[in-house]
Amino acid sequence: MPACPRSDIVSLGQVGVYHCWSRCVRRAFLCGQDPLTKKDYEHRRTWIRDIEETLAGLFAIEVGFHAEMSNHIHLVLRTRPDIVGIWSDREVVRRWLVISHLTKSRDGRPREFSPARIALELAIPNRVDKLRSRLADPSYFMAALCEHVSRRSNREDNCRGRFWEDRYKCRELADEAAILVCGIYVDLNQVRAGEAFTPEASTHTSAFDRILSRKRSHSSDAPSAAEAHLSGQPADGWLCELTLEDSQSPFGGATECAITSRRASDKGLLPITLDDYLRLLDASGRMLRTDKSGVIPAELAPILQRLGIRPSNWSELVENYHDWFGLIVGSSGIIARRAADAGRCWFRGQAKCALAFV
Repeated sequence: MPACPRSDIVSLGQVGVYHCWSRCVRRAFLCGQDPLTKKDYEHRRTWIRDIEETLAGLFAIEVGFHAEMSNHIHLVLRTRPDIVGIWSDREVVRRWLVISHLTKSRDGRPREFSPARIALELAIPNRVDKLRSRLADPSYFMAALCEHVSRRSNREDNCRGRFWEDRYKCRELADEAAILVCGIYVDLNQVRAGEAFTPEASTHTSAFDRILSRKRSHSSDAPSAAEAHLSGQPADGWLCELTLEDSQSPFGGATECAITSRRASDKGLLPITLDDYLRLLDASGRMLRTDKSGVIPAELAPILQRLGIRPSNWSELVENYHDWFGLIVGSSGIIARRAADAGRCWFRGQAKCALAFV
C-alpha cells in the first residue's frame, strides 16, 4: 500500500468507518500453537477480544466487525465524535484515566479513579479538549489495544522488544457497500485461512458473537460453557448494532448514547437485517470452497443491488478484497472526490471500485 498521511484517510471530527488491522512480527504465532516449541497461545485470542470489548465501552468508537487470527487482527471501527461531544468534562477525563491504566495493566481489568485524581486532570489547561479528540481517534484506540497485547505477551514470553510489525494499517470505508464487503471479508477470515469450516464455527469473529446472541434470543435453554463468561449479557452487545433504521445513514443522523455501557451508541451500521446478513455470509463462505459454485444465490442478489454492488462480481470481491482495494473503498465517484481533496490524482483501487460498485 503506498505511503499516505493518515490525515488523508481518517477525518477527525467527523463520523467515519475504518477497516484497521495489525500483524504480529514474531515467528511464534500471536495466537495458536508454536510449531517449534509446541506451546499453545490460543488463550491470547480471548485476551484480545476482552480488551476490544472493554475499550469499546470507553472510547467514542464503535466496533462493527472483528476477527482475531493466528498472527494478525482485523477491526472495523466507526468513530463517533458527536457522542464524545455530549459527554461531560469529568466523564471524558474518567474514561481516559481508565484507558491509560488498561494499556499497561497485567490482566486487562479496568480500574476506577478517585474524584481527586480526576480533578487534577481537569485543572490542566486545554486537557479536556485534547482528550475528547483522542477518545474518537482510531489511532488511540489501536494504540491502546496493541500496546496492552504486546506488553502482556512479552511478560508471558519473558522477553522484550517489538511485538507488532509496525503501525496499524487503515483504510476508509466510504459507503454502505464498502462496509458490507469489508464486514463479510473480516467475518470470513477464519474460513479463508482454514481455521474454521463455517461462519458459525469461526469462534473469534463478530459473526460468531452475532450468531450466538441470535441463538440465545430464540432459545430458552441454559447457556453453554462458551456463553457462561458473558454473565447473561448478549455476546454481541458490545458490537455496533448491525441494522440501520429506515432512511438512516451510518455516517450521520441523531446523536444518542447507548442504553448500555458496553458501546457508544445503539445506531445501526447497514441497511440489512441480521438474518439477511447471515444468509449472505453463509453463501459467501460456501463460494470460498473450491468444490462450490461462485455464483451468488438469486434470492440474495437484490440485497447487493440495493447497496449498489454488482452481484456478478461478488465472489471475486469477497475473495480478493484485500488485494483489490487501497486506502479508501467505495464508489468510484466518492474516491475521486477524496483524492481531489487530498491533492492527489487518484487512490489505488479506484478502477476495481468502478468494477465492483454501481
